[in-house]
Amino acid sequence: MRRIAGFGLAVIGLGALAAVWVLWPRPQNVVLITIDTMRPDRISAYGYRKHETPNLDRLAREGTLFENAFCDVTWTTPSMASVMTGLYATRHGLRSSFQKLDAGALTLAEILRAEGRQTAAIIASYPLHSVFGLNQGFDLYDEQFSAPLMLDASIEFGPPPPVAPPAAPPSDDTEAMGWFLMNKAQGDAYRSDAEVSDRAITWLRTERRGPFFLWIHYFGPHEKPTGLTGLANIAKEQEIQVAAYDPDVAIVDAEIGRVLATLDALGLADDSVLIVHADHGQSLTEHGYFGHGRNVFDPTARIPLLVRAPDRVPPGRRDPLIARNVDILPTILALLQVQNPPRVDGIDLFAPRPQGEPSTYIETYLSATWLFSEMVDPQRRVGFRRLALRTAQWKFVINDPIPFMDRPAEPLDEQIRRRNYQVALYDLTADPAETRNRLGDHPALGEQFRQQIFDLQTVGATKSEPIELDEATRDKLKALGYLD
Repeated sequence: MRRIAGFGLAVIGLGALAAVWVLWPRPQNVVLITIDTMRPDRISAYGYRKHETPNLDRLAREGTLFENAFCDVTWTTPSMASVMTGLYATRHGLRSSFQKLDAGALTLAEILRAEGRQTAAIIASYPLHSVFGLNQGFDLYDEQFSAPLMLDASIEFGPPPPVAPPAAPPSDDTEAMGWFLMNKAQGDAYRSDAEVSDRAITWLRTERRGPFFLWIHYFGPHEKPTGLTGLANIAKEQEIQVAAYDPDVAIVDAEIGRVLATLDALGLADDSVLIVHADHGQSLTEHGYFGHGRNVFDPTARIPLLVRAPDRVPPGRRDPLIARNVDILPTILALLQVQNPPRVDGIDLFAPRPQGEPSTYIETYLSATWLFSEMVDPQRRVGFRRLALRTAQWKFVINDPIPFMDRPAEPLDEQIRRRNYQVALYDLTADPAETRNRLGDHPALGEQFRQQIFDLQTVGATKSEPIELDEATRDKLKALGYLD
């Protein structure tokens, strides 16, 4: 009888806690801060000792830090589509720079605007240009860029893409989009972190009307022009870019500090969910590569993730379980007590985790474009789609040659595909650098992971849309000599 009574008291106690949770004033505002190309291992709260990041460290003390967070795509545009929809790229379907998010996709901004919140986005660079459809649901989508990102088009883009035959899909818009991207890169490609903070602070002080969702995107430690051009200077340019990474981290940390100070001064901090994350990481010469988007190794897939929501999120907590960019949307909605869409791939990170070993899916199709392709012999460039499944201990990777996404008229020889198709299994406990393929020792495990990846590829995906450039953009490209 005592045990039953004790159980009853425990149930009553849990019910009371649940009632307190429901009745506790919910946060009204959301501030989502995205730092482009940010590695967590360059943040002092994650253990870095060569510099301090006091403002990010403050958020770690005041909120929860996720030690093992990952993006599902290792480059900006599709990764942020995943954040804004809570869906893996296998579902939302945006996988190349020649596609836009389907207008039927439901975004975080659309959900929060329907809930009565003012929505604004301050964007730092052209991979998040509204042409890709990520502006869905925003009252303001500020994309005023001021600086070029690339100086030598012949190195960055290679030879101009050939004109596809008139009958070849997806029409000449693929060529037009290639020229559009090159034009943006050489002209108005990005703006400084200080300019982003200035615009965000102005919005908070003078344009905010009530409860809001504010997305602030910093360019952060992304590589920037060095002034060097030509193939002979590539090694020197890479050296400069690597050396600039840590100083750029310090700059973006200071700019985030300005936004935090503004939230404090306006009395908004205690009534806001604040999340800091990265769209993807950055390879700093690991695997002989500087950059991101070409592979799915951890330097480009691992991201920082910090969540602060006073009275809702445990302060000073470090969560060791795998977290994903697709978890950001359902976590925000849960903290606001807003119902999740019926179909998302993410979960609320502060709810009890599902049974079983946590895992995350990672992919990139950017390596199936000419710029990010690989020389497989002296005469042949091949594009790859790279697909991976990662658990705490294992990563399984598929390197699958496919036709170039930006040159649809160029077929891929089946023999070349078979010769260059590769799979690998890495034991991250023994080999965190992902250098030794253990698939031969664990074929059954590899097959299990392969099937999980295959299952994700066959889910009912939202159909991404080909980008249709408006007449004004086409006229601008014609005036610049980019289109006939």
